[in-house]
Amino acid sequence: MAKKTKKPRKKMNPRLFRKLLKTALALAVLGGLAALSLTVLFPVRRCTAEGETRYSADRFAEAMEIGAAKMNLFTADTDELTEKIHAALPYARVVKLSRRLPGTLHLVVEERAPAFAQQQGKLWWLLTREGRLLGTENAMPEGLMPITGAALLKPVPGQLAAWKNAFTTPADIAALLACLRESSLWPDITALRISTAAPPDAVYQDRIRIRFGTATPSAAASQEAMLAEKLRMAEEVIAEKNAQNPLQRGILDLSTYGKAYFTADWD
Repeated sequence: MAKKTKKPRKKMNPRLFRKLLKTALALAVLGGLAALSLTVLFPVRRCTAEGETRYSADRFAEAMEIGAAKMNLFTADTDELTEKIHAALPYARVVKLSRRLPGTLHLVVEERAPAFAQQQGKLWWLLTREGRLLGTENAMPEGLMPITGAALLKPVPGQLAAWKNAFTTPADIAALLACLRESSLWPDITALRISTAAPPDAVYQDRIRIRFGTATPSAAASQEAMLAEKLRMAEEVIAEKNAQNPLQRGILDLSTYGKAYFTADWD
């Protein structure tokens, strides 16, 4: 039986080997430089801010803990930094947070305005239109809508408001506050009640109570869309009642989506 002869191995071309080796070394150097840039190089040293705000750039830097932590410009989590600002500086809303070489975080901010107020003890808590807590005042400022009913649960400036034993979730209440602020009824809404036994009620001109019911989103409409539709129907019904009798008192029930029921006279 004839023996099989082994084929000689092909030797790599020395030129090709040197070329591959140089490429591998170059990639290793580039990888090392990239890793270095994300760890040692480009530390965040300061921040700048533009826009209408009561806070200085130093206050924003302090809120983001720029001086207390070794922060890299490229690895810094902008969403986390934004949340830190919102928690520490409640009147500021970050519109944009961008990076500027060699080591600056630049903020575009705007001032949050209070839209609602709720009394807790001797103080009045101010809330934005979305239900974010801003802080306290000794007296209720003019032009804000009072919130009554359920007490605030452990209020903290910068956080979204929550209510103790409220029938409706904080997210649902926040959605209602935002939609209500966009309605043409807003200037004549004189109170909003957060109940422990039913969804929130709003009072129009101290004489028409608007019951919103629940606003569970469906496949056809989002929660905000359903609330907006309920408020649109409220606008139509109230305009009709005002045309008939500008002093009409009653209850406008919007609990059933797509329906509006008005009952005259309530105490």
